Amino acid sequence: MLWLKIIVFIICLVLGILFLVKTERIVFTVGHNSWAEKYLGAGGSYTMWKLIALFTFIFGIMFLWGKFDFVFGW
Repeated sequence: MLWLKIIVFIICLVLGILFLVKTERIVFTVGHNSWAEKYLGAGGSYTMWKLIALFTFIFGIMFLWGKFDFVFGW
């Protein structure tokens, strides 16, 4: 079970890094998000993707440390 946690953590780590490094390319590909632009201000789409990267990192770390065991039943 530890191997699964490590694999999920590595996937989250890689996705988070890709979201941070390729933010401009992601926004160019999927377009600007009107909700993010409205509530996060100018450049809100870029901020939204950086926040998604941060939450992906946090999720990966919490999953590795076993903070979601009660949800998944492991």
